[in-house]
Amino acid sequence: MRVAIGVGFAAGVLLLRWALSFAYGPVTGFMILLPGVILAAMAAGRVAGVVALVVALLGGWALVGPDAVGSGIRDPLGRVATANFLVVGLFCIWVSATLRDVVLRLSRTDAALDEEERRFRDISDVAPVMLWSADALGRIYVNAEFRRFWGERPMQGGDMKAWIAAIHPEDRDRVMQMSTRALARREPMELEARYLRHDGQWRTLRTFCRPRSGPDSGFLGMVGANVDVTDSRAAEARLRESEERFRLMADTAPSPVWMTNAEAEVEFVNQALVEFYGVSAEELLGHVWKQTIHPDDAVEVMEIMTRARAARLSYGFECRFRRKDGDWRWTRVAVKPRIDADGAFLGYVGMAFDVTEAREALDALRESEERFRSVADTAPVLIWVTDADRTRAFVNQAYVAFNGGTYEEARLADWREAIHPEDQDRIVAESIAGEATGKPFSLEARYRRHDGTWRWLKSFSRPRLGMEGEVIGFVGVAFDVTEAKQAEVDLKRINELLEERVGAALAEKAKAEADLMHAQRMEAVGRLTGGVAHDFNNLLTVVIGALDMMLRAPDDARRQARLGEAALAAARRGERLTHQLLAFSRRQTLRPEPTDLNALILEGEPLLRRAVGEATRLELNLADKAVWVNVDSAQFEAALLNLVVNARDAVSEGGRIAIETRVRRLRSGQMADLGAGDHVCVSVSDDGAGIDPDVLPRIFEPFFTTKAVGKGTGLGLSQVYGFSRQSGGGLNVESEPGRGTTIRMFLPAIRRAATLPPVARDAPTRAARPGRRLLLVEDDAAVAAVAAEMIESLGFDVRVADHAAAALEVLKTQTFDMMLTDVVMPGGMSGVDLARMTSAEWPKMSVVLASGYAAEEMDRVVADVPWPFVRKPYSRETLAEVLTAEAV
Repeated sequence: MRVAIGVGFAAGVLLLRWALSFAYGPVTGFMILLPGVILAAMAAGRVAGVVALVVALLGGWALVGPDAVGSGIRDPLGRVATANFLVVGLFCIWVSATLRDVVLRLSRTDAALDEEERRFRDISDVAPVMLWSADALGRIYVNAEFRRFWGERPMQGGDMKAWIAAIHPEDRDRVMQMSTRALARREPMELEARYLRHDGQWRTLRTFCRPRSGPDSGFLGMVGANVDVTDSRAAEARLRESEERFRLMADTAPSPVWMTNAEAEVEFVNQALVEFYGVSAEELLGHVWKQTIHPDDAVEVMEIMTRARAARLSYGFECRFRRKDGDWRWTRVAVKPRIDADGAFLGYVGMAFDVTEAREALDALRESEERFRSVADTAPVLIWVTDADRTRAFVNQAYVAFNGGTYEEARLADWREAIHPEDQDRIVAESIAGEATGKPFSLEARYRRHDGTWRWLKSFSRPRLGMEGEVIGFVGVAFDVTEAKQAEVDLKRINELLEERVGAALAEKAKAEADLMHAQRMEAVGRLTGGVAHDFNNLLTVVIGALDMMLRAPDDARRQARLGEAALAAARRGERLTHQLLAFSRRQTLRPEPTDLNALILEGEPLLRRAVGEATRLELNLADKAVWVNVDSAQFEAALLNLVVNARDAVSEGGRIAIETRVRRLRSGQMADLGAGDHVCVSVSDDGAGIDPDVLPRIFEPFFTTKAVGKGTGLGLSQVYGFSRQSGGGLNVESEPGRGTTIRMFLPAIRRAATLPPVARDAPTRAARPGRRLLLVEDDAAVAAVAAEMIESLGFDVRVADHAAAALEVLKTQTFDMMLTDVVMPGGMSGVDLARMTSAEWPKMSVVLASGYAAEEMDRVVADVPWPFVRKPYSRETLAEVLTAEAV
């Protein structure tokens, strides 16, 4: 930068000299180049000035030529002029650079004088000296600075009142006496006093004046200068205060501080140095410190000091000094020269830092590094350390052995070249991504060992952090996992085999649990066997007796009608009872639908009374209005029956069980896991023995029961809990030993308009079109005979087949509009299989499925079929609704 500045200024003045060539003619005019040299030296120092001088001289020679008079090298006068130009130029450089140094030194004055320096610069920029002169008649002339100080007050015409009034009262007599004596004796005067500035502030002015004489030595008046020394006096006071602060700071510093004179004699030491040596400050002045240097370090220290002091340079060193207790302490010394405002060398100021612990730590670090290398080289895994540019800074012997060659060859080798081709792109990408995160990362790939063998290596890399927390590289370690990878493959095969076996075992377990749950339901069904058998016997008595009487009296039409209606009503009661039992015993998913629980409970009341028996009183306390919920009615009946059976087991003979329904509005948080709003509460209460408090928290656990072995599976209440939770509700239990139990089932209430009870419909008046043919596939001859008669009454021409194979034979020779087939049939082909085959072969023929088999397998079979499905027993009305709809 300095060279560039010098060249720039030289180029500027050379350009000016070239532009004025027409004016100079044969005259060299090199002196016009010196301003550029001076400006370069003032701008950037001696180096810039010398560069400008040389470039200007060479450029001047290039402009005027070597033979020019007074400047050319070949001309004797030119050589003299050149030497003169160099001498003057060097002098100008010295003066300009010295002036620049002075300005720079002034800008670096101590912080305590910053304010005063700023004021001094401001005053210097605006000529702060007040100059004045007064003639013999008392007329006064002042400069601009004086006018700025004096303001608008009068000062001409010999009127001394304003001037006298501006003198401080305490200084006024002294100033007047000295002024009068100097004026009378025509002699110089110097005084210092306080004066009132135009803004009302008292300022201390130092006045220098002397008489003015004319050519004939006549007295012309006085001339003087007033210097405002108010700030100077304040600065001197602050400087004294600053020196005191410096001494206080130096004595407070924890490290030794000292100053020397130009002869290297100590002339100031701080308290820390006094405490280090244990003697007074006066005893440390001079060259006493040299006697405390360790003999092994003295020669080196003196050589460093001699070289630096000769050139007045800063210097530093580390050596051992003997402390007052005789202990040798390693100390780092930093010394800088002291230069005054004029650039004179005053001596040195130095500071010392005890680095004994730091050196000991460094020695320990070196020892630790050696231990690390020893440990790393003996480790059986590959270890490396990278720098910020990803190059290896260190590798251990295992790394060298894997790579082959010398240590340096292994360290500088590109590890990416040893990656297996199939892993190359992946590993490079993962490595770059891992390093970019600045966090630990891991890689796993195949690498080629020096003998050409491919080995699986798993590496772990962790970032190395610098002093500022930045990542400066990574430390990595790699393990040979080839055998582990092979073992992993073998283990994977074993796991796959194990998974198959575990899957089979879990399937068996699930089936066993399902069978157990089914057995629990069947256990409840078993409890009902006695009562249900009684009802079925009564129903069958009605059906058999009515049919027998109808066959014995075929001519009495009115009596046959009455007996037929009784037999049909009894059969339908048996159908409802069967549906209730199947719904309770079947395993099926929930099929929620809007349900009035009051109506559902009333419909199942006979079954509930059979469950509790005649020895126990069952009471129904149902809400006055319908209570609608969205539940699976069959599952609700099963849950309610479980609660009633449990209550029956808890009461003694003659006990009481009550079922109650009502609508309750719950607040938020009133019951766990239930939101705010209306809920239907179904409660089952008994006056039995109650539940022990220790048992109460576990009553909903699956398989937990307090009943005797063989009396229960422990799944009843858990099924009730599961049903209520799955339906969006919850359970609440209140029980006290000896005072009975109340279990409340809360289900979310829904709004449902009141509906009329279903009314039995007569068979549709619409019959099938004449000529419609139906194939009936039914393996039970009695069912087939009754079904054929009902279907023929609907207007169909019926042909019967007793199994699927016979139906296919008939279809090959005859055409039918519809087929009604049983699902479960002998011969290995089900009705669903037959429907699929016939739909593919005869797509225009409608298909209807029927079955009386009630189990979850049947639910799964008919769940996704596209054909209508009717359950047995079916009536003529049911067949009419389905068949005529399909026949349209």
